[in-house]
Amino acid sequence: MNYLAAADRRGALLLLALFAVGLGLPDLDQLLPLGHRSALTHSMLPLLLAVLHPERRLLVPGLALGIGVHLSADSFPNVMTGYATVKLPLAGSIGRTASYLWLGAHALGCLIVGTLGAFRVLPRGVALLALGAVAAGAAAYLFVTDGGWPALLLYGGAGTAAWRWRQSRGA
Repeated sequence: MNYLAAADRRGALLLLALFAVGLGLPDLDQLLPLGHRSALTHSMLPLLLAVLHPERRLLVPGLALGIGVHLSADSFPNVMTGYATVKLPLAGSIGRTASYLWLGAHALGCLIVGTLGAFRVLPRGVALLALGAVAAGAAAYLFVTDGGWPALLLYGGAGTAAWRWRQSRGA
């Protein structure tokens, strides 16, 4: 049986492929002369580059979700000093507290943009299926990544709270 139209399948697969790309995108700073945890790659800035080109806007949801999950794990280093802090070009580290705020805010922003974007570019049912697959991929990534366990627990708690809230409203 063919449950999804070919265009919907392609859209969902594109979202999932770009999610995988987004998981690694922030660490491109290590291949460039930016230094680890560059604010240029560990932020929503890469998404702005795609949004500025209308024909590339379909790339945003998947990339945003991948970057958001990556930044979620980066928000929980063993110690937020030196290598783990966010660095601004030409200025250096923004410090411990600002790094936590930076990574957390950009992770949340990316996840919101990615989730809302998925519903914007895919039919509702297809978006829900794709986001379910993203959630499974995110859980697998966070399970094996440094800093992933606290993020995984945070997402699990938030998901449980949202589900219980929805149940209490009779939905």
